[in-house]
Amino acid sequence: MQCSIRSIVTRNRRSSFAAVAMPIVFGLGSLALAAHARAAPVVVTPGNLQGWTLADGSSGTSPAKITGAQPFDGNGSIEFDINASNQQPLAAYGFASPVRFGDLVGTNTSFGYSYFDPTGTVPNASPTIRLLLTGLSGVTQPGGRTDGSLGWYLNGAADSTWHTDLFTMTSGDFFFRVGGVGQEANGCTSTGSSFDDRRQTLTQWAATCTGGGGTANIDNALVVGIEIDWGTFVPSAGTMSAYADRVNFNIGRNVGDFNFETSAAVPEPTSIALVLLALGLAGATRMGSRQQFRLA
Repeated sequence: MQCSIRSIVTRNRRSSFAAVAMPIVFGLGSLALAAHARAAPVVVTPGNLQGWTLADGSSGTSPAKITGAQPFDGNGSIEFDINASNQQPLAAYGFASPVRFGDLVGTNTSFGYSYFDPTGTVPNASPTIRLLLTGLSGVTQPGGRTDGSLGWYLNGAADSTWHTDLFTMTSGDFFFRVGGVGQEANGCTSTGSSFDDRRQTLTQWAATCTGGGGTANIDNALVVGIEIDWGTFVPSAGTMSAYADRVNFNIGRNVGDFNFETSAAVPEPTSIALVLLALGLAGATRMGSRQQFRLA
């Protein structure tokens, strides 16, 4: 008995097609999933804060919250509401590996966020992004406190538009606040103010605040987390709101990218389609391989 030439040719064509197409399709599917995994931020929802804390750092009456009132990248963002004096809604994230601030000088440290400041708010300032510090020495704080922060906010006319900023050790003008003392001037001397615009880069702060002359020693302080906050001022009327989203950082061994959503996101349709195509082709090829030779 001999196999039909036609069946042999047909089978060979199927095998050749499968040999070429299968690796390509599976490769595309794998690449799509890998790219999606690399690019996708960690989704933070009200039911799964992923290590974030939403609170009010002053009165405790107006904590930050995740809502869909002003979504940015998806269906939500962090909302900061102020309707009375001495409120400071905040979202904070503690680092698993605190890092000495001085060790960040000259590195590829970066961090950033997106923010929305509606028109008509007072003051016209975006939510503040801060590096949280502890272990400050060289300056006396009440109650033995050793905390502080390096912060940035956009101080200008609100425009009801989303903005995105990314900062490094040598970009961005930051203010330095010693927790229990107040704002520090560029020369690292206390102004006693809690709201001041005397700013310089993070690298400049490291060079300025070395502990000499009764100034704070920022070099040896530990960067223990990152915070987004807004407030501590009196609203002109009613409730004022601002928003932030897509907080990201690469600080020492601490790397993160977070998207704040009212509910968890679903996988991208392109990734799903490629995987389904690969699985479908695999099934079709397997069925073809089961076909028997037709006997002559």
